[in-house]
Amino acid sequence: MKKVIATLARGDLKNILRDSTLVMAVFGPIAILLLLYLFPLLEVLILERFDFDLSQYRLFALGFLSLIPSMLFGMIFGFLMLDERDEDIISFISITPLKKTGYLTYKLQMPMLFSAGFFLLLLHGTGLVELHLIHTPFIAVMVALEAAIGALFLVSYADNKVEGLAFSKLLGIMYLAVPVVFLWHSPWHWITAWMPSFWIAKAFIHSNENSSLVWMDIGLGLVLHFAVLTFFLRAFLKRPK
Repeated sequence: MKKVIATLARGDLKNILRDSTLVMAVFGPIAILLLLYLFPLLEVLILERFDFDLSQYRLFALGFLSLIPSMLFGMIFGFLMLDERDEDIISFISITPLKKTGYLTYKLQMPMLFSAGFFLLLLHGTGLVELHLIHTPFIAVMVALEAAIGALFLVSYADNKVEGLAFSKLLGIMYLAVPVVFLWHSPWHWITAWMPSFWIAKAFIHSNENSSLVWMDIGLGLVLHFAVLTFFLRAFLKRPK
């Protein structure tokens, strides 16, 4: 089994390196890390030139930008699965000991691990904001699930990579709840509560405030994330190939 996983990992790396779109997507999280690392410098420059205090938006910047790597990692592995389906690799794997479920487990675990790891790197590496240490692993799980949802969405509804490119643009809608929660100071922001990212944004705010409401955000957020993930998982498994 380990040899199969290693073979899949090597194949993924080769497929990423030969596709310029995927290579650019890989550099996206690195650019976000650099941007957040330089955020304090940007605050000083903007304050001096425009007399605008950008520091009050640190939590929003980290909360929003930490989800972009999840979208990119989900897109990368979604495209890889679309390529492999076009080449009938998934059909071949489904009759091996790994089976379709083992293949899918690997393909979803990888973007989740990358997303969670990058989230923790952005949070602790930049030091822009402080979240309660107890809450951080649970928020990281929700961020990781966003990547799995994105990958499953693409491979469940796109018939090929061309359609996948079109569907990938819709992934951004998943994160509209974040600016709504942070920037729209009105009870009407609850109209986006059906979006999984809504509860991540709420968890960021309440963890930063050390509010006990964060546990409600985490609980409802995890339930919603797993519900959406299960929906897309069933859609994928029902596909003929």
